[in-house]
Amino acid sequence: MQPWRNAVSAMAVVLLTMPAGAQDAARPDVIWYDRGDAAVLNLLEGPGGRDREPGTDFRFLKESAGGTSPKFEVEDENGVTWKVKVGDEVHGETAAARLLWAAGYVVDEDYFRPQIRVRGMKTLKRGQQFVSADGLVTGVRLERNTSNAGSSSWSWYDNPLLGTREFNGLRVMMALVNNWDLKAVNNSAADAAGSHVYSITDLGSSFGRTGDALRRSKSVATEYAESRFIDEVTSTHVDFVLHSRPFFPTVVNIKNYRFRTRMEGIVKEIPLADARWIGGRLSQLTSTQIGDCFRAGGFAPADVALYTQTVMRRIAALRDLPAPLERPAAEAAPAGAGPATTTRLVPTRETLIAIPVGMPHAGAVVGGFEQGGGIGFGGQLTTAHVLPAVELRAMALTSTHKAQRYELDAAFPHVGSRRTHADIWFTYLQRATDFHSLGEESFPDRDTQFSIERRSYQGSLSRDLTDRLQTGIYAQARNTRSVLEESATRSTILLYGVFLSFDTRDNSRGLTSGINLLGRIATADGLGAASGRYGWTETEGDARGYIPLGSRRTSLLVRSLAQFKSPRHGSEIPFYDLSWLGGRMFVRGTPSYRVRGNNLLLLASELQRTVVSLTPVRGVDLFASADTGQTWTDRREFTRSRWRSGLGGGVQYRHSQTMAVRVEMSHGVEGIRSYASLSRGF
Repeated sequence: MQPWRNAVSAMAVVLLTMPAGAQDAARPDVIWYDRGDAAVLNLLEGPGGRDREPGTDFRFLKESAGGTSPKFEVEDENGVTWKVKVGDEVHGETAAARLLWAAGYVVDEDYFRPQIRVRGMKTLKRGQQFVSADGLVTGVRLERNTSNAGSSSWSWYDNPLLGTREFNGLRVMMALVNNWDLKAVNNSAADAAGSHVYSITDLGSSFGRTGDALRRSKSVATEYAESRFIDEVTSTHVDFVLHSRPFFPTVVNIKNYRFRTRMEGIVKEIPLADARWIGGRLSQLTSTQIGDCFRAGGFAPADVALYTQTVMRRIAALRDLPAPLERPAAEAAPAGAGPATTTRLVPTRETLIAIPVGMPHAGAVVGGFEQGGGIGFGGQLTTAHVLPAVELRAMALTSTHKAQRYELDAAFPHVGSRRTHADIWFTYLQRATDFHSLGEESFPDRDTQFSIERRSYQGSLSRDLTDRLQTGIYAQARNTRSVLEESATRSTILLYGVFLSFDTRDNSRGLTSGINLLGRIATADGLGAASGRYGWTETEGDARGYIPLGSRRTSLLVRSLAQFKSPRHGSEIPFYDLSWLGGRMFVRGTPSYRVRGNNLLLLASELQRTVVSLTPVRGVDLFASADTGQTWTDRREFTRSRWRSGLGGGVQYRHSQTMAVRVEMSHGVEGIRSYASLSRGF
């Protein structure tokens, strides 16, 4: 019972440290306001209205050095300070600010003036060509100076509003106006009456063409009209077009290349419901109102007409997006519907599939055992959406082979930011199985009884570098008692390491597509009585590809797995921690745990074809498989004769994005093996 007491004590400490996080979470964040009936908004005057327009008598204050456009500050006869911008951004920024304001977003009070006269005008370091000798400045955008000492910039990739409908609507707006300069410095988060108000403070790179430095433009009506708007629509999401990847030879500037390439993802994978929502808001605007945005920006009448036509066409495209398909009950667990599917990458990769049972804090779970343990099933209790900052879970599982697993878990979805996550969990595992040998020379028909009982404490800290790329560190302390036939051993081992994962898999429509890469490096050390006996380093690389062949009804799955475990001088690796081959995931057609060694190389493939399509997610597929692999300890053991291979096939019923029922057979050197599983492949 001691491990259980320790786990409960650790959770109590977590609960006692949560008030600070709860207090911070209570602060409201605002990015959108309901403007009411958009059809009555005056977009010629904009968010400031007529009463807050600039004066007519301006006095020069100072030149501003920031940004790419020439800027300086002036004061009008009313004592109001204005930021003056000249150049190619002034027209589009004025129009874009009005359109975003009408949609409900927070923007600057911008006004365009064909010309203003400024007393005491100084010679500018930038933009002097727009200034005459007598202080007449042509083509200016005036922005009311509302500097807030407590304001700061915010990132598109890391902010408290990620995932909200309003934030996703803002992402759509950036695609609608073709804003290709989505930098954090162009955004502002200010304190207002106890709230954090998030706004866009620079929209100058809008209403042109997106692209690299050679092709992009600002405020060019013909190039905006010729640009594509929607890239791809799935059953649940929509991707918009934003070209920002730099010209390839400039990859030598790695930082800028990565920054600009990543920017394209801001307008990708937006939920259909959120895109339709903002489209519905914009549909309330009349063509006259939209034209007023561009008239206020000082565009020529022909450009106003072309811009109005293009924006109206884009709004119609948003309005006409298909409604998102209803997700099957087993596909996801929405708020209040019970536990969500859990995928862990470390210390070993596993996916626990949740099945809601209609209760907000309880659900059924399948999975949880390494192959050879049978099909696992059980239940989970969770505090989902009850406690701030942390979700507590308790899980109990058994299997068709009578294995047992119990787990207590504290998951922290946001640690300092929404892209950093932590997980701490305790696991008790007990199982018994038969495997065939520790090497190639044993009798194929002889079974060796093996059982294991393990108590382990694990923790991981991960960071989302992008929506698809994740890195992190992890540690595991485990106490294992194993019995091989009648010989018992015990070990206490500390394992710790780092991992990197890149995952672009898409299960939202048809067969899986994309790639899934995992790299892991770890060190294991014996503790206590085992401190000198056990010790090794290990490296793992697992690459999985899901390649559509012509359509989402045919797909080629390929996998390459390599594990290298090296005992340190004078130490060894427990036999149950060696790399091994056999079973459904590690060379089909070979019995589970058939061969073991320090190192492993696996190559697997599967050709899938949908024969019955029930919904975009559900369907029946036939597939053929071909696998090969080998294990070795000494380099001389890696030979052509040691490869173990299997050929086979089967049928699967895809029930959801995470679960499928599969039945398959594979033929290896020891005959035909059959498998049943709840998986969409590997």
